[in-house]
Amino acid sequence: MEVRRILNQGMPSVDSVRLTVLVEDSVGSPNLIAKHGLSFLVETSSAGSNSRILMDVGPPPDIASRNAYAMKTDINTLDAIVISHGHYDHVGGLVEILRNIRRPTPVVVHPVAFAAKFALKLNLRFIGPDFDQRSIGDVGGVLLLARNSVTIATGVITTGEVSRETDFEKVEGFWTLKDECFTQDQMTDEQALVINVREKGLVIVSGCAHSGIVNTVRHAQKVAGTNDIYAIIGGFHLEGADDNRIQATVDQLLKIQPKWLYPCHCTGSKAMNRLLDSFGEHCKTARTGDIIEL
Repeated sequence: MEVRRILNQGMPSVDSVRLTVLVEDSVGSPNLIAKHGLSFLVETSSAGSNSRILMDVGPPPDIASRNAYAMKTDINTLDAIVISHGHYDHVGGLVEILRNIRRPTPVVVHPVAFAAKFALKLNLRFIGPDFDQRSIGDVGGVLLLARNSVTIATGVITTGEVSRETDFEKVEGFWTLKDECFTQDQMTDEQALVINVREKGLVIVSGCAHSGIVNTVRHAQKVAGTNDIYAIIGGFHLEGADDNRIQATVDQLLKIQPKWLYPCHCTGSKAMNRLLDSFGEHCKTARTGDIIEL
């Protein structure tokens, strides 16, 4: 896949970014609900331009909305919603959130995110959303289906479809339907959100990083036109990964040298401990209810 930088002179920047964790698998407050899934409210600020973007919407039906209400956080005035990929724990709350917004809202998603999604371990299990694309339009969502990088706001873009470069990051265990054939799902719909923070570098917000967290970061560097990485936040999809893949991931992240890591969701305890050992105080967990200011 061809990768193009969005601007020849580099990506515009924001002054600051604030992420509110609306849904994650763990929680520190009894007033909030932890659930397998992920949803971040991403708020950016720069001179004359602010944005409020929801990155993923958690599982169905309304966990993200309920947690936002409990935290007194407004998610009814969003500029856009970005969906990292088509698994239920990241897209399931979309219809409920759009129903509450009550105005046309762009929903940025890869064109195959709504294809049939299955997991196959001991048994076949459907893991896609429990609604179809038409339901999104019925509640005010405006689908923006794109394989390439999309500019969401000043200093904020999606990666678009992530190119695969590493030899240790492979997609396994997922299936889909293509041309009436049951086939392995390579998760081409996976994308991340990228924010360029002035004088700091890129903040990369990942859903699950099925494409590989290293592939995701490298692709973000290409589309943004800079190698400076300030923070990587979200799922690293290393749960169940063997020691070789975990260590290879850690080694590559050490070479990339982010200032902060906030792994969560599908990262897995073994990988989390390895990252904590390797990055020390610069690696922190992200739980439901946390607020990360960068």
